[in-house]
Amino acid sequence: MNPRSRAQASAEAEAARQRAPITDRVNVEPAILNGMTVTEAQWIGLLALVVFLLVGFLVFLVTGFWQVWLLLSTFGTAMVLWFASLYLARIKRGRPDAYYTQALHLWLVQRGLAGAKFINHHGWWSLGRSMGFSLESPRHPPEEKFPKP
Repeated sequence: MNPRSRAQASAEAEAARQRAPITDRVNVEPAILNGMTVTEAQWIGLLALVVFLLVGFLVFLVTGFWQVWLLLSTFGTAMVLWFASLYLARIKRGRPDAYYTQALHLWLVQRGLAGAKFINHHGWWSLGRSMGFSLESPRHPPEEKFPKP
C-alpha cells in the first residue's frame, strides 16, 4: 500500500466517523432549554398558561385593560418556563436520565394516583403454587421413625 492510499483511507475513515450518529443519546429525549425536554416544557408551559390566564382574567376584571391579560399570559408563562428549566437543571444534575420522572411516577403509584409501570414489590416472590418439597435444608431435621421389627 503506498503512502497516498493510506492517507486517503485515513481521510475516508475520519469522514465516516464524522457522519456516524452519536448513539449514547439515542433513547433519550433531547434537551431544548437549560436541560428541559420538550415534554417537560409542554407540561410546565400548559400549567403556567392556565394559571396566568386565570390571574390575567382577574386583573382584567379589576382594571378593564385586556392588554394586561395578554401580557401576563405570555410573559408570565415564558418566565415560569425559564425559571423552571433552571430548577430542573439543578434537580437533574448528577442523576441518570429520567431519574426524577420515574421517582415522581413511583410517588404517584404509592398514593394510588397512577398505575404501576415498574415492579414495586417488597417481600418474597412466590411461584403461585405450592410444591410438595423444599430445596432448602431444614434447620432442625425431623426425627427419623423406623418401623418396629
